Amino acid sequence: MSIFDKAKDVAGKAKDMVDDQVEKHSDKIPDKLEKAYDKASDAAEKVIPGKDGEPSESEKLIKGD
Repeated sequence: MSIFDKAKDVAGKAKDMVDDQVEKHSDKIPDKLEKAYDKASDAAEKVIPGKDGEPSESEKLIKGD
């Protein structure tokens, strides 16, 4: 496993923790901020895979899937 794979795993875990907290406290977060977070999270999901372990969009392109 390369250093970049390790970094991506750590970033994915951190993203998952933030996603869980946002979901847990979504009733306290203003709608405008939650929508902005969702948009940023969706963009990040293309680069950093989440819990589901599916390959990112960039990995799919590299592998030709």
